[in-house]
Amino acid sequence: MLVLTLIAAAGFVAGLLLLRSVPLVPHSNSVSGEDLAITVIIPARNEAINLPGLLASLPRPGSGGFEVVVVDDGSTDATTAVAGRHHATVITSLPLPPGWTGKTWACHQGALAAHHDVLFFLDADTRFVDGGFKRVIQYFAGLSPNAALSLLPFHRTVRWYEELSLFFNIVMAMGAGGFGRIDTPHLFGPSLLLRKDLYRRAGGHQAVRQHILENLAFASCLSTAGGDVRTLGGRGVLETRMFPLGLAQLCESWKKAFAAGARTTSPLVLGLSIGWLTSAMLTFLMLFAAPRSFLPAAGGLYLLFALQIAWFAKQLGSYRWLTALAYPVALVFYFTIFSQSLWMQMAGRRVSWRGREI
Repeated sequence: MLVLTLIAAAGFVAGLLLLRSVPLVPHSNSVSGEDLAITVIIPARNEAINLPGLLASLPRPGSGGFEVVVVDDGSTDATTAVAGRHHATVITSLPLPPGWTGKTWACHQGALAAHHDVLFFLDADTRFVDGGFKRVIQYFAGLSPNAALSLLPFHRTVRWYEELSLFFNIVMAMGAGGFGRIDTPHLFGPSLLLRKDLYRRAGGHQAVRQHILENLAFASCLSTAGGDVRTLGGRGVLETRMFPLGLAQLCESWKKAFAAGARTTSPLVLGLSIGWLTSAMLTFLMLFAAPRSFLPAAGGLYLLFALQIAWFAKQLGSYRWLTALAYPVALVFYFTIFSQSLWMQMAGRRVSWRGREI
């Protein structure tokens, strides 16, 4: 039991190295950002449900050098009509060329259509809280011209099954955020804010056209082009409710790319992540395998992990405290979906996402 305890303790420390705290967008009083001309680009495939929330949280297009471009990526719902009602410029995507993913192709077309010098790519299921957009722009305006800012949206959970995303969000923050002590920032898929000049120097989405997780690949392109990659948490400015349509949507989304993300993660971060996840499960199993005399210590270790997970969860989403206390449920779900994603990729099987195989 001593060896298992030491392994669990090492895993706990690994979690602290990977995700100490999530920095937020600061309030800026010195820079207004009003002189920036901005094009918001939203790739949208069957997003009629989500678009109203995001578009309503943005400034009205056409005012003060601001425009919104929605790229309708083969939608079969009312995506185009909804975007038009909110005064967005709608582009109907051209047929998907070989070697591109749907999102990279849509973003590429949106960037080509942009009239302004600052590009803000946003997923359709995100939305700004009151004052959030202005706060982000003010912060960005104070950065260098070579800055690329990416926000991890605060995850709003409503129904019980959405709590199962807990470990996916934590591991994503560990792997891409640079929020710990051992890795540099990468990018988050739902948002990217940068100047058009830097975007072009990095090769744009054409440089990462074949990648499902284009954000991770594009971070390297930006660094090579001299970009200053910044990542922050979205709490207080940008949030998302990712899976309003049910458990099947949640499973389909996480399954499509999570194993691919593991392959692009640095070996050190990947190893520490595996150690942390394994230790969290080991701590739970020790409650059943430990001698009676060791149960208080095992219970203390379990509570320690639950508190750590609750701390992470509080920074990343509106997860309930009970989800952290009963974390093995969400952790088993994570292992199950990740294993399925890994097997499908090793077997060369394609995953269906929004009616398209990827």
